[in-house]
Amino acid sequence: MSANSSEPVPRAWQAFRTIPDLAGVDRQHLIWLAEHVRWQVLTAGDVLEQPFKGGRINFLVTGAIEVRCTNPQGKELLLGDLPQGQLFGNAIYSHVPPLAFSAHVTQSGLMALLDGQDTQDWLALDRSIVLAILQTVSNLLWRLMGRVVEIGMLNVRNRLHMRLLSLAQRQGVEHNQVLLSPSPTQASLAAYLGASREEVAREMSRLVRLGLLQRQGRSLRLCNVDGLMALVEL
Repeated sequence: MSANSSEPVPRAWQAFRTIPDLAGVDRQHLIWLAEHVRWQVLTAGDVLEQPFKGGRINFLVTGAIEVRCTNPQGKELLLGDLPQGQLFGNAIYSHVPPLAFSAHVTQSGLMALLDGQDTQDWLALDRSIVLAILQTVSNLLWRLMGRVVEIGMLNVRNRLHMRLLSLAQRQGVEHNQVLLSPSPTQASLAAYLGASREEVAREMSRLVRLGLLQRQGRSLRLCNVDGLMALVEL
């Protein structure tokens, strides 16, 4: 299913103030940006068409997206999440990436797309814009480095613990507990961890037996965040 872009959206430059990496960009350049982008309404479950098309920058004003990579045999790896306020795309490199990347909307929201020559024109307006793109690239690079370290140095069990703790911190921990609703599926966890669904299921069941997790319908409660963190440190 492709993203729905039929709903009218006002072209307000203030929307770009929600994007941290654009904090140093002048108001007049944000107004220019708002006049040249295409707005796209995102619905959870949509798969974006050509999100890494050469020359494009995507501004995720609200919502959330997962980026996945699929090899020729059909095995899927979830590279990571793009949260609200994230820039992503292929602004400088004009060729199609050699790997099969796809972007899946996990939380409904709003995105602005800047294509082709408009991207190059915007980058040429001021050095602050180039610095914003470099900051974005740097942040994404370090996040990807963290993923490489996790996959290379931690076993599946500890990688799962780290993922659950990351989701807990994003949701907000209260009284050493957090409710993940809806719960991440075992398939999505396996894709993120580079593991099999069976490995994830076994460790989830073990955490339930230890009293650290509790399944509640379509939700998952982390009953003892500190206890789960202690397992990672072992």
